Amino acid sequence: MNEVKINVLGMNCNHCKINVENSLKKIQGIDYAVADVVNGEVSIKGAAVDLSAVQLAVEELGYAYRGVID
Repeated sequence: MNEVKINVLGMNCNHCKINVENSLKKIQGIDYAVADVVNGEVSIKGAAVDLSAVQLAVEELGYAYRGVID
């Protein structure tokens, strides 16, 4: 299982957290997504994490995708 951590700007409440998590979990290949509103980070795990699909999902929700955190 692959694990990726991304930076997302604009999340500022529990509603934001839930929206991002639920949207990412709908992407094929993603089994786990947990957002950290305080740090603006999302941890994603799955067999095949498609970062372009992740970016599109985040941006469609109105948040700013800032890429992978090393």
